[in-house]
Amino acid sequence: MHALRNIHAALAADGVLVDTQPVSASPTVASDGGELGSLDMREWLDTIHAVDERTAETIAAGLYEPEHESWFVVTDTYDNGPECLEIAGGWRGTSIPDSVSTRLAATTSLVTVQQQVRLRLLRRAP
Repeated sequence: MHALRNIHAALAADGVLVDTQPVSASPTVASDGGELGSLDMREWLDTIHAVDERTAETIAAGLYEPEHESWFVVTDTYDNGPECLEIAGGWRGTSIPDSVSTRLAATTSLVTVQQQVRLRLLRRAP
């Protein structure tokens, strides 16, 4: 909640905080040859739930007013499986199941990861 208070203090009087978070527990990994499996982002979702609790506290304290929320799919594209392994393997709270890792390591074509993303707009309350 400390960071949200600092942001509140830094925002202009009627400013808007834009909060975007990937919220998929198991985003799909695919290539030209079809689906390769899913990433395991359940640990990341624990972080998102903690952020949501802190955000709710700042709203209850009167620091922000929810203005808008929407969800959409973002597709990340990688040149090949090894590149996806390297990048997605470094994402906090994300693990790649062994079976998916094996398929990615052997994939030489484009790879996509489709993640559900939440967008929230929070207006700074006076």
